[in-house]
Amino acid sequence: MAANNAIRVSDINFDQIKTNLKSFLSDQNEFSDYDFESSTMSVLLDLLSYNTYYNAFYLNMVGNEMFLDSAQLRNSVVSRAKQLNYIPRSARGAIASVDVSVDPAGSPTFFTVAANTKFTTTIDGTSYTFVTSDATALTPSSNGTFSGSLSLVEGEPLQQRFTVSTASPVRYILPNENVDTTSFTVRIQESSSNTSITTYNLNSDISSANSISEIYFVQENEDNKYEVYFGDNVFGKKPKDGNIVIVDYRVVNGSTVNGANNFSGDFTVTTTSAAQGGAFQESIESIKYNAPFKFQAQDRLVTSNDFKNIILAENGDIQAISVWGGEENSPPVYGKVFISVKPTSGPIISATRKSTLQTTLKDRSIVSVETEFVDAAYLYINPSITVRYNPRTTSLSASELNIKIQNALISFEANNLGTFGNKFYVSNLTEVIRASDNSFVSTDIGFTIEKRFVPTTNAINTYQLQFNNAIHHPHDGHLGAVSSSGFTIGGETVYLEDDGVGNLRTFILVTGNKITRNKNFGTVDYESGLVTIFNTSITAYEGTAISVKVKPQESNIFGVRNEILLVSGASVSTVDNDTNSTTSTVGAVATNGTTTTVLTDNAIANYGVSSVASLSTSASTTISSGTTTSSSISGSSY
Repeated sequence: MAANNAIRVSDINFDQIKTNLKSFLSDQNEFSDYDFESSTMSVLLDLLSYNTYYNAFYLNMVGNEMFLDSAQLRNSVVSRAKQLNYIPRSARGAIASVDVSVDPAGSPTFFTVAANTKFTTTIDGTSYTFVTSDATALTPSSNGTFSGSLSLVEGEPLQQRFTVSTASPVRYILPNENVDTTSFTVRIQESSSNTSITTYNLNSDISSANSISEIYFVQENEDNKYEVYFGDNVFGKKPKDGNIVIVDYRVVNGSTVNGANNFSGDFTVTTTSAAQGGAFQESIESIKYNAPFKFQAQDRLVTSNDFKNIILAENGDIQAISVWGGEENSPPVYGKVFISVKPTSGPIISATRKSTLQTTLKDRSIVSVETEFVDAAYLYINPSITVRYNPRTTSLSASELNIKIQNALISFEANNLGTFGNKFYVSNLTEVIRASDNSFVSTDIGFTIEKRFVPTTNAINTYQLQFNNAIHHPHDGHLGAVSSSGFTIGGETVYLEDDGVGNLRTFILVTGNKITRNKNFGTVDYESGLVTIFNTSITAYEGTAISVKVKPQESNIFGVRNEILLVSGASVSTVDNDTNSTTSTVGAVATNGTTTTVLTDNAIANYGVSSVASLSTSASTTISSGTTTSSSISGSSY
């Protein structure tokens, strides 16, 4: 018998397996002249090959499912994440804020809106339910009506009951997939005949649990549903036979209802903050990404990455986060951690949402450190783009070439801007435009950067706009670094400019000529990029906000802390390189910055940011995206 050759076990393709088996048998003396293709042996080899292939595939898949980064099945990913003490985020109900008023019959002395009072909203013809999360007492007025503010949470309230039996253990599984685990209220009734009820709390720290701790735990099971379970009389009190487990919860519709702003109920309802925060159950990809980082943080908020990882892991409606210590502000604010959040929909989060996030972080952060949420501040880049092209190397018209440039700009903004930590390099934009068509021979880009703010009209205020980038100032006396849109003071429409030596002044236009009105209207810090408007009363302004533009010192713009860069007001011109004639011009490219505007009154720069909205400070914010609505930032908590 000939020596057996080793079978190449790394080949797990069916054809390769069959070929290897034939080669193996051909090396045996008994089959040296055997025709494997035209005999019944071929059928047997097919069976052996298929069996080998199926087993190899199965074992390979089993091996993949053993590791978090290679697992494909949700229950495998959830199981691996559980080893890291990570519970995948359930669906989340959106939260909205409303003001309500009611004129009850009978002239009562007080009026309370009960928990789970229902309100409805309609989106695309579908009705959704919102409820009050807690009972709220309304404030009476002199005319017999009652009014107040309510937080509404999306979801249909349901209740599930389970009877405890150690002889035949019951798993406390909620039958709905889209449950919001943050809505759980878990109670244990002594028995069917004894209605004494004890409320259990979700365990947040196993180290503090003992045998009598009335706590419960939550986990996602193998069927993509959530399960409530209890302690073992060592870590947490174990329910007794005959106890009745009562679970109240909400079934939600995730991100579908985000943006809802028209609610109806048994009250007069005025929306103060549209629905935000709705999210569907955490995806497999998100679990794989977040679980290791959440484990790394150990559920404690110490570093900036801890804040980012925990907030992202627990809130599906948040796209990006910026976290920095108060020592980075100008002037420094010690003992504070500042957090700015960009939601997946809309430019900023509501005050109610900030309060909810603040509450979830409170017990995890260092005792001596205070957290404060600030709105994202938007810095707009206004490029003026001129592209020369060779008409002999293209069959496209000038307008078609212009569209190519616009599309390249829009793509550049989408891929490079729009979140925290942005960096705008004009050279990168030049390369993107140049690569969009072979006929382009040169690209010239000039630009300004812009801040927008809404003044408090008919009130004396100081306004500070922090551009966080040096302003162009080659020498004292150089003019044209600062400009603005028009606004009204003393019945006149005035505009801003700098005087070249650090002073901000106003002027009016008379038949196209500038006439200075106030030489000491404010200051310009060319080095830091801070523009300050001294105490003044603005009575009106053009458009939806006052726009202040500066020419930057450098061709590269950096977004710092809570700053997000967007492109707005871009103009594009094409020039025939043979004739030197301008062939096509577009004055306003439809970038994200054109349709997304965040307007904040009294743009305070105390923290080195253009707007700061503390939970303890009242402010007013307008969000414009096609239409303008208003919302109040307050210190109320959900």
